[in-house]
Amino acid sequence: MKKLASVLMTILALASGLAMPAVAMPTEDTLKAACSSAQSQLNRVEKSDAALRINRGRIYNETLELFYAMNARLASNQIAAAELASITADFDSELTHFREDYNDYDDDMTDLIEMKCDKKPTEFYQKLEDVRDQRLGLDNRIERLSELMSEYQSSFKELKLDEK
Repeated sequence: MKKLASVLMTILALASGLAMPAVAMPTEDTLKAACSSAQSQLNRVEKSDAALRINRGRIYNETLELFYAMNARLASNQIAAAELASITADFDSELTHFREDYNDYDDDMTDLIEMKCDKKPTEFYQKLEDVRDQRLGLDNRIERLSELMSEYQSSFKELKLDEK
């Protein structure tokens, strides 16, 4: 019973995106018993993540376009904004990594959901751990993108712009 609880806690941690200390791997019998419900939960998580990715991606793309537009406007008005250009380049790079990481995560999540976990329970569990780590990595990317947006805002406020 404790081992089943460990599997469910792992799945809940995956669903919530929270960091959790590593748990001892459950027995194969426990994994086999819990795998179909785990895959059902993972399927719901995948659908939810896809919607969030689309919305978040749209916001990030619009933000990047606004950064580029503001940088171009400042340059055309001969206002030095090297810090803003640097932050924009960092944001663009981080966004590229976010997209790549999300695609890898989504592919691995799909593989996990389609895996015959009753036949390969150990492989399923290891893949589940990998997917959970990928999801935590995505959380870190999202945090970094948010930091860069805040940095851009702060740097913009520090510019010496004439108010007319």
